[in-house]
Amino acid sequence: MKRFLYTALLCAALLGTHSSQAQSLDDLMKGLTSLFSSEPAAKEPVAEVHPATTELLGRLRYDALTIDYKGDSTLASLAVATLESQLPLIAEKAGFVAGRDYMEVADDGTMHIVRDGKRATAYCSSYDEQTGRASIMMQVDEQTIRIVATVIKADGGYRVLFDATELFALMAKHYSKFEENTTLQMAKGVIDAYPGICVGAVLRK
Repeated sequence: MKRFLYTALLCAALLGTHSSQAQSLDDLMKGLTSLFSSEPAAKEPVAEVHPATTELLGRLRYDALTIDYKGDSTLASLAVATLESQLPLIAEKAGFVAGRDYMEVADDGTMHIVRDGKRATAYCSSYDEQTGRASIMMQVDEQTIRIVATVIKADGGYRVLFDATELFALMAKHYSKFEENTTLQMAKGVIDAYPGICVGAVLRK
């Protein structure tokens, strides 16, 4: 079951730093004035579209890993953007294969998750078509765990996103090598510092 929780690896963000050359106060003010005068108007947020329950039934094949951040921290946005470019490599190292791995959803809410031929079972106890929020239950270490996912319809597929803070809490509790994994610990630092990061996968029919 730690394979299910392994998506938390997505949150291991790499923050880059850069230096700037010294400049006079006049030059600095001119640069700032130019920057703000040419700043484009803020775009209206695009409304999320959530699929109907019937759309999610049947086999949904894994397509890619995904990450999202809706906060207002520039550093967090930079970290997420940097990580996003690394997602294909992370997916390869984690063993996710597009088109091979899949999730099968029955009309009673049962979900069979198949990855590299290995099968895990979960159960969706409720799904709200208005918000896209799905309550998911599964057995891990003989305990029933619950986590909430948000399903968003986009680009001909479905983005299934989990709150990274909640996912990491489950990871810390049920993955025995969590404390030893430096990548996960680095990711945890970013997640703790910048709430609002979500991770998950893109699925397609």
